[in-house]
Amino acid sequence: MTPLSQDPYGSFLLTMHFLLDQVILVAQIDSEAFQELSDHAYDALERKHPLRDDPLVSLKEEYLLDIPHKFEEWIAKTIDSQFNLHKTTSGIYGVDHTKLKMKGLWVNRMHKGDQHFPHQHESSFYSFSAYIKTTADDATFLFIKNDQGQPVNIGEESMGHILIFPSTLVHTVYPKQTDGERISVSGNIIIDAIDA
Repeated sequence: MTPLSQDPYGSFLLTMHFLLDQVILVAQIDSEAFQELSDHAYDALERKHPLRDDPLVSLKEEYLLDIPHKFEEWIAKTIDSQFNLHKTTSGIYGVDHTKLKMKGLWVNRMHKGDQHFPHQHESSFYSFSAYIKTTADDATFLFIKNDQGQPVNIGEESMGHILIFPSTLVHTVYPKQTDGERISVSGNIIIDAIDA
């Protein structure tokens, strides 16, 4: 990955780039935010509170996850510095990173043969998939826009990285062909315009 831009919040974004005409952001997660997210993911896998998502599109193992606040702040600042869907250029005024909040968060565990069928997320602006544990040649993530597919290969080097994209973008995960488990965290970001 190559440098993209200077982060207005102080750190240089060394490992970010866009795919599919500036629609999908691939980024390395800040180490503190990643550690917090990883800890929350493993806690959720132990608790096993089911997501209760539509069985036609969900994985066998999807569990609700408590919101990790360092990660929420990191992703809100990253989205605010890189995307325009929530800004004045899209007709939305007065929204910065402080108004971007997680609406839902869950951990996914995939084993050989598991797949995630095509779907999109409703009632949110952005969605993401963060990689906690991956294997070599793991299942490919595929985005579909204007009847064209954009595959994103997931491998061991994907651990600690995230895909961020507009929630309306259709996406799927191919069947996992390799041994070993893949653990990822997915979620949605909304605009919380109500002042506390």
